[in-house]
Amino acid sequence: MEFFYYNSYKSGTYVDFHQHSCFELVYYVSGKGAMNLDGRELRYSPGSMTLTRPNFMHDERHTEATDVMFFGFQYDDEPVHLGNGLLEDTENREVHTLIELMKHELLDRKAHYDIRVNLLLNEVILLLGRLTGNEKTAAPPPEKLFYARRYLDENFAQPINLRTLAELSGYSEDHFRSLFKLKTGLSPYQYVISKRLDAARQLLLHSASTVSTIGMECGFSTSSQFIEMFRRHYGQTPLQFRKAKQAEN
Repeated sequence: MEFFYYNSYKSGTYVDFHQHSCFELVYYVSGKGAMNLDGRELRYSPGSMTLTRPNFMHDERHTEATDVMFFGFQYDDEPVHLGNGLLEDTENREVHTLIELMKHELLDRKAHYDIRVNLLLNEVILLLGRLTGNEKTAAPPPEKLFYARRYLDENFAQPINLRTLAELSGYSEDHFRSLFKLKTGLSPYQYVISKRLDAARQLLLHSASTVSTIGMECGFSTSSQFIEMFRRHYGQTPLQFRKAKQAEN
């Protein structure tokens, strides 16, 4: 879960075009209006909801006073593929009931509320799959390992526990390693080292920090490890690289 909000809009209000880096589900409790999404106009009414995939521009116009609940979440498209579109809740408003439970958990913040919210989110996703007829994956995910890759991009300088990262992504360690290499061309370990070396290269070019300080800042355990890996990757030591670039300039 990335965010969760609920709001009431007056008739005639407009939410300008925007996008999110995660999936977004908007549930319309009341009111009427429309969302422009992926070149289509989706007209909502009470009990309907719009689902938007990451990085798709969309707006929202409220022709009647509208109560909404909306939330963003990360998801790898398994076991169901979630596509952009307008959906109708079940006759018994099962999705609405689950979202209300999520709302109360987030407001009350009782013990283990975050775990229950994610369990409820999984139930919502499965229901969405039933509503769209996509109980099984209908298309390959565009970024199967999006969460893990983003985590490594942001935390490459920190110690990485591959087993924990694989479990958080929903895979065994071996399966995670294979899928990651298939997607990026590098093993998770090689990917992290590549990120660290690239960051170190930039610091050597644009800072006055010592080689040992740069190595530690970029996540290498010792100066000797940093120097040896840098030499293998770039064909020269960090100090040789810095002096050569300074001479060029």
